[in-house]
This record gives sequence, structure tokens and C-alpha cells, in this order.
Amino acid sequence: MEVVTLKYWYDFDGELEIVEKQALVIAPNTVVTANGEGWHIEVIEEKDADGIVLNWRTVTNITFYPEEIMAEIDFEALKDLSVAEMFRRFAAISIKKA
Repeated sequence: MEVVTLKYWYDFDGELEIVEKQALVIAPNTVVTANGEGWHIEVIEEKDADGIVLNWRTVTNITFYPEEIMAEIDFEALKDLSVAEMFRRFAAISIKKA
């Protein structure tokens, strides 16, 4: 896996804006991105000539409780793990915090 910074075109009520997101590439055109509460697994469907993501599909949302778990998750620390090991570690963190 690899950690990259992707740029996404977002339409905020008719106003286009580029939003940068750190992403963990888990498969070709499939990434994990984070927000304040959890992660999104997204399939990148289309990029423009500059590599800006135009179309994507969110496959699933993963919400972490309590939200402090997000502070312990670092894409750089996870990039050398298998996807299965990555989720095993999430479960271990969740159990510790519960």
C-alpha cells in the first residue's frame, strides 16, 4: 500500500472547490480517506488530465467510536500492512478504547 495526497473536485452549492485528502491506496483505483469521525473506502472512477479526481464512489463508511481512535490512526504507519492486518489493528484499538 502507499500513502498519497489526492485532489478532489467538490461542488459546494454550485461553487467548485479543490479539496486535498490524504489517502491510503489499498488496490488499483481504491483508496481509504479519513474525516473527523472515520474513514471512507472509495473507488476512483475518473480523473482529469491534471490527476484531480472528478468522479468517485464511496463503497463504505467506517465510523470509529470513540472518536479519539482517529487520533491513533496514521496512514504512514499502516502502509506496509496487509489490509487484513490493518483492520485487525483497528479492532484492537477499538477494544482498548471501549
